[in-house]
Amino acid sequence: MTPINRGRFERGGSLATGFFPNKHFPPHKGLMLLAVLASAITTLSNIKLARPEVRTVTTYDALAADARQAMIDIFQKKDVTAVDRNFGESFIQHDPNLADGLAGMKSFATEIASSPAADITIYRTLVDGDFVLLHSRYEGIRRYGGPVVAFDLFRFKDGKIIEHWGGQQPETPPNLSGRTEVDGSADVRDREKTETNRTLVRTYRQAVMVELRFDRIEEFFDSSLMQHASGLRDGIAQLRDRIAGVAKAGGQLYLTPRRFVAEGNFVLVLSEGDIPSGHTALYDLFRVEDGKIVEHWDVLTPIPPRDQWKNTNGPF
Repeated sequence: MTPINRGRFERGGSLATGFFPNKHFPPHKGLMLLAVLASAITTLSNIKLARPEVRTVTTYDALAADARQAMIDIFQKKDVTAVDRNFGESFIQHDPNLADGLAGMKSFATEIASSPAADITIYRTLVDGDFVLLHSRYEGIRRYGGPVVAFDLFRFKDGKIIEHWGGQQPETPPNLSGRTEVDGSADVRDREKTETNRTLVRTYRQAVMVELRFDRIEEFFDSSLMQHASGLRDGIAQLRDRIAGVAKAGGQLYLTPRRFVAEGNFVLVLSEGDIPSGHTALYDLFRVEDGKIVEHWDVLTPIPPRDQWKNTNGPF
């Protein structure tokens, strides 16, 4: 805001008279009125500055809705033309099992359209800048041989999806604590803590999963962790025992975090792993509450040999 030139004391009355030409103001009262006007202008300026924040929230909501609608149109409506409406000309595919570009995406949509039982249920949606993450369940698609749990990460530009990363794994029965791979909390909260929670998860991955500091697990996890991963149970005992066993044997977990996606109380880590089952893309979704990880979901997707990739962009 341009500063008001108060000038000499006598100018206050003449400036105030300029605002109200039918009134006469003594110099000292003119300055008082100018002060009130300056305060009002400042207040109005602050209100105007707050508007972009409202627009940002609207944009985030629109991106989330666009990503969900694109998948619903493809999976439920069997609408192949949804690819042209929702995906950009320069679309880049990172899922190594799908061909690159719009042609590859249209081929996948055509495959889904030819599967009458194809369907999708979307359980969670996160928006992080231009990125939208969907946590879903697919069914009725021949290539998967049965229902799968999936993470799809989209990058938007100018209202269109221009990049995609994806991982799927076969759906399994409820784990040792009776939890499925998709149930649990879905409400995004504490958006003002997004970066704090992203840092918490990033620090955990480095300290525990890379440096094997199993003695620090309680620093990051609530002791009553709700576990949705297949074959595991609630709590942190299994994780602590596994990390401790690797550390004491002088081994190493070959996990390299490639991407962190966060909104509020949810943080996704996309990692590259060399694990006993082979080269793997690991999608780990964490829910944070009061500075501790309280819930976890995952999808572990085998990465095929490079000569079998359908595109050359890489899974990460």
